Amino acid sequence: MNKSYFKLSSLPFAVKFYVGFALFVFLLMGLTFLHAYINRPEQMKSLQLYEQKLESISSKKVNEKYYTSGRNAQNNNLEITYDSLTIGDVKGELSKQNIGWNEINKNRIVGHDYDTNIYLELFKERGSDKVTLILQKRN
Repeated sequence: MNKSYFKLSSLPFAVKFYVGFALFVFLLMGLTFLHAYINRPEQMKSLQLYEQKLESISSKKVNEKYYTSGRNAQNNNLEITYDSLTIGDVKGELSKQNIGWNEINKNRIVGHDYDTNIYLELFKERGSDKVTLILQKRN
């Protein structure tokens, strides 16, 4: 007597399809996360090299923080905080690069460097004289 409690062949096709699709999606998400994890050191190095372009204002740097964001941690970010600078000072220093700027309001500007494919966000904290620059490299 065959006492099998679970027979795969007895499941409807729709259930098999959904289970297979869910497994495929999880596998794909895992591979995407693994790819982002493997490329992280290279991308952090490219952000550090980009930061060296801001050499003339590096003496006013008060904080630097690395972190990842986005789906499956695909975006690598470098957040730099400067003291006693204006948005115009940092934007003027970055104007030597091939950057397309989009002004959100007078305290927040976003941009994209077309040569290095790095996204920038520049904003001034309210009530202080600190300016924060976020450099983002996406997979």
